[in-house]
Amino acid sequence: MDLKAFNTIEQCEDALLNEFTHIISEGIEQNKSVTIALAGGNTPKGLYQKLGQVSLDWSNIKVTLTDERWVDIHHEDSNEKMLTDTLFQHHAKAAKFIPLKNTQASAQQGQMDAEQLLKQNSPTLDYVLLGMGDDGHFASIFPGMSNTDELLDFNQKACCLPATPEGKPPRMSLTLRYLLSAQHIYIFIKGDAKRQLIEEQSFSDTAQRLPIYYLLTQTLCPVTVYWSES
Repeated sequence: MDLKAFNTIEQCEDALLNEFTHIISEGIEQNKSVTIALAGGNTPKGLYQKLGQVSLDWSNIKVTLTDERWVDIHHEDSNEKMLTDTLFQHHAKAAKFIPLKNTQASAQQGQMDAEQLLKQNSPTLDYVLLGMGDDGHFASIFPGMSNTDELLDFNQKACCLPATPEGKPPRMSLTLRYLLSAQHIYIFIKGDAKRQLIEEQSFSDTAQRLPIYYLLTQTLCPVTVYWSES
């Protein structure tokens, strides 16, 4: 794991913007197309607004989410809506979006359709941007769920699985194994508490292994953490 530290979130955003502009451009030049999986939440909104204004070959860029709440796509809690309001303005309107939410009544019922869509459009990923919660979750792989181990299983065949964290809306999450099909994973976090948690979970002798531990200590895909103090 590599950690890049910044004083402000604006500095962190700009560094990530430069990185994503470079890797996406290089990926399209080498492979004709690129698939990126992006985190929801509030932290990356500013980055997505900036990225959407960059003049990339967006028609050859596929975008999906690392996880999605099972709510209407126009609901304020929808990550798809967040991307529509931030990234998919300006140049990035030309990108192809691969949604995780579909018309099925529940995430359990919608899993097969979401899985098929991912495998048809992007059997592997190229680049991933993740966030991390104070409880060590990433995507919607929360500790203590009935299927947390399935979502973290390195031999998992599924690209996505339903997630039902206690006290939160049900959702669909990409599996760790599918995330690790990427060439590089980036984690975007801020605040001293999250940096401390990342550093604690990076060691194999960690007493309590949270979901982020399994991402940070694996050897299949390089991980870079972009952290801002404020």
